[in-house]
Amino acid sequence: MRMSMVLTVRMAPQKLAQLDRRAAELGRDRCGYVRSLIEEDLKSAPKVRKRVFASGDLVGCVATGIKSGDNAIVRKVIRERVLARQPSLSSLKFS
Repeated sequence: MRMSMVLTVRMAPQKLAQLDRRAAELGRDRCGYVRSLIEEDLKSAPKVRKRVFASGDLVGCVATGIKSGDNAIVRKVIRERVLARQPSLSSLKFS
């Protein structure tokens, strides 16, 4: 593994002393300890979903032909339009 980037972190001297003590307890140097913490955190991070619906507000983003409504009504209109064009999708559950 090639180490090519430098990370600089500013912290209070007391916190740095705590970090050094903890690293020594684990038999590591400061850099190795910090790298291991970062690696562990990145491994435990949840997988990023590729596609995320970015807005909870559907109202106004689709021409529905209705004067007012909420997200549930807009979803219903969209679902009806999709099913009208693709009847084979009627067995799928749209939430």
